[in-house]
Amino acid sequence: MRSYLLPECLIERDQNRCIKCKICVDQCTYGVHYYSSEDDALYSRDENCTNCQRCVVFCPTHAITIRKNPNAYRDNAHWTQEAITSIKKQAETGGVILTGMGCDKPHFTYWDKLLLNASQVTNPSIDPLREPMEIRTFLGAEAGWT
Repeated sequence: MRSYLLPECLIERDQNRCIKCKICVDQCTYGVHYYSSEDDALYSRDENCTNCQRCVVFCPTHAITIRKNPNAYRDNAHWTQEAITSIKKQAETGGVILTGMGCDKPHFTYWDKLLLNASQVTNPSIDPLREPMEIRTFLGAEAGWT
């Protein structure tokens, strides 16, 4: 299946410096680099690169350079490149983009400031069938306190 996502990075390999040691192939967990025995050459799949720089660090001759793709999306205040790429990835895969350790954006987390009034819980009823407890959660400025 062909992806319609632009690669974020472009891998440049200096063929004059490359000694075809295949360390980049062994070190890349994303399958970016591959060796062709027919051509006796190393190639790269730019669309798989996450810009981790592992291949750059491990290359013994410093033949690999990773740079930002100049064919990036136009700047827009509402639709950033990250937002557009995220939507396209979700549309292609049918999955949701997840991040470890919560949200990786500098957004305010309202759930950290949530306060529950536990006054009914501190003095629990003796018979819960005759004295049922009710917990209500009001969200928003117009919660309608009653």
